[in-house]
Amino acid sequence: MSFIYLVWGILIGLIMAAPIGPVNIICIRRAMTKGPMNGFVVGLGAALADGLFGSLAAFGLAGLTQILSDINGWFEIVGGIALIFIGINLWFSQPHVDDIKDTYKDRFKAAFGTFLLTITNPLTVLGFVAIFISLGLGNMGDNYLNATFISIGILLGSSLWWAILAVASARLSKKLSDGHLGKINKTSAVIIFCFGFLALIKNLIL
Repeated sequence: MSFIYLVWGILIGLIMAAPIGPVNIICIRRAMTKGPMNGFVVGLGAALADGLFGSLAAFGLAGLTQILSDINGWFEIVGGIALIFIGINLWFSQPHVDDIKDTYKDRFKAAFGTFLLTITNPLTVLGFVAIFISLGLGNMGDNYLNATFISIGILLGSSLWWAILAVASARLSKKLSDGHLGKINKTSAVIIFCFGFLALIKNLIL
């Protein structure tokens, strides 16, 4: 059963990493100018931050299992509404390849920079909590095993996204346009919106 949480973690890691923001832009620019490995290492800083935030959310929810088991329905509704708003905001965002200037010369310093950039955004952990609850993952048991698996999955899923993005950016090179970034954002927006919408349907209608 815990393997299912690993799969969920990978999917959540992919979804949370995919929306185009400053870190994605830095990864794209690094991969385009200095190769896919350079872009991946930079993205790995954000993946570590995602893994940390995911762990905080997962273990926090696991520790609140008894409370959440009583009010989980209401939490899913709130989480669903939050995801709908995130999806709508993401749909109308307009990322640009040249928006972010990469000032780091060393890739490991750049990775540390993207780690700080991600970890200083408190909305990230709230996003993880919202998506956990909206998917009905709030009750993960009191032995923390499921929370561990989902945390590992988030790190793997986020790392997978950065690997895909770095390789694709390096291969596409200058062919990657703002339009491509917009399509990635819109796809992520639809997925996040659907998670939120299904959470509302599950608790308000079904």
